[in-house]
Amino acid sequence: MNKNAIKKYAIWARNELIDRVSHRAAVYGITDEDHGDPNDDSVNGTILTVTEKRQRQALIRKVNAQGFQQVMEEVAFTWFNRFAAL
Repeated sequence: MNKNAIKKYAIWARNELIDRVSHRAAVYGITDEDHGDPNDDSVNGTILTVTEKRQRQALIRKVNAQGFQQVMEEVAFTWFNRFAAL
């Protein structure tokens, strides 16, 4: 079994997931520079559902408490583990 290939893939997958999670957060107006207003009813011209607004508020609270990069890495790690479990 080629462990180096697995290590390379794990590093690539981690970075890719962090990029994609960060991009998804940006869709909801949450970036490293601007965490957004948790009370906004719409983001980038899209009206948020009640569930989306609640989830966005929770994410903003977590980003404010732990930092953007830390939260993005944590979320990416969770997704990586979920995919690995399949």
